Amino acid sequence: MRKITLAATQAGDLGLDKRFNFLSDAFVSDIDLIMQEHVIPRLDMHLNLLRQINYSGTVLALTTEDICGLSWFLLADSTFFNELTIRSAEVTEERFSELAKVTGMYIAACYFKRADNLNYNVVSIFAPNGQIAGEYRKTHVPPNEMWHIADGDKLNIVELDFGRVGALICYDMMFPEAASALALSGAEIILHPTGGYGWYDAIGEATIKARANDNSVYILTAKNYVYNGAGKSSIIDPWGHALADAGFYSNVIVSKEIDLDIPKTQPDWYYQSQMSGIPNIRQRYLEERRPELYANLSKPARRLHVPDGAEQAVLINKIRNGEARW
Repeated sequence: MRKITLAATQAGDLGLDKRFNFLSDAFVSDIDLIMQEHVIPRLDMHLNLLRQINYSGTVLALTTEDICGLSWFLLADSTFFNELTIRSAEVTEERFSELAKVTGMYIAACYFKRADNLNYNVVSIFAPNGQIAGEYRKTHVPPNEMWHIADGDKLNIVELDFGRVGALICYDMMFPEAASALALSGAEIILHPTGGYGWYDAIGEATIKARANDNSVYILTAKNYVYNGAGKSSIIDPWGHALADAGFYSNVIVSKEIDLDIPKTQPDWYYQSQMSGIPNIRQRYLEERRPELYANLSKPARRLHVPDGAEQAVLINKIRNGEARW
């Protein structure tokens, strides 16, 4: 039996100093200062939460999205944002590597990272030896990130010593094809760091549960605490049941032991099991699919327009003047 314990953080809100609000007249573009008084405190908050986990039994822990708080700077100029991304990712990887070694856990952290002259929203899985065992780059980047964040081009599976893990970051989960692609590639657990469900309240929670049930996977969701932002850190089983959730509480951890070897089955006497001879729902689903009917899903989509520098300047002025909201 592959019994493992999953854990997810639900970090609090540290607020935003007006000196680090790009839209404020008091904004200070001092990266050293921002690192010391904005990025590091947020990293410390997440690291301290992870240290509270009973890591003697926990195998895999997940942080929320954007643990360095760089989303506040998505309207800043590219040179500034690129440098901040490089600096914050270096510190993040150093500290999370060390914590993984100390605790012996796999720790999946979500942060912005620069690679190949582009910025990505990534999930890096730090192994107990401190090395990054695998990385996923967010593939469905929403409009508010597009100015500085590139979209990844792969829905990849990471083989860990206890099983196969995939990841979807925030907005990715709104696209059912993404979760299905991971499940068809063999994912048993989908990690989901997020700033919210993407949809609101009840329908957001229903979306996560439906993704788990449709694809017969566990979904481990970690969300930062925002009372009026939909979402709760939670552990959803392959039937779509919430085995545990963090409620609307700040700076808490949710955890649960699961067994990856318990199959999702219907009783032998159930007519679908009897008539197909396959009580395992995940297995039966793979044989019942009709991929020849789904060709439209693979047609190229029209890509959303990303504003250029002049268009960005116009929008920023509108936000400053109260004509638009950020």
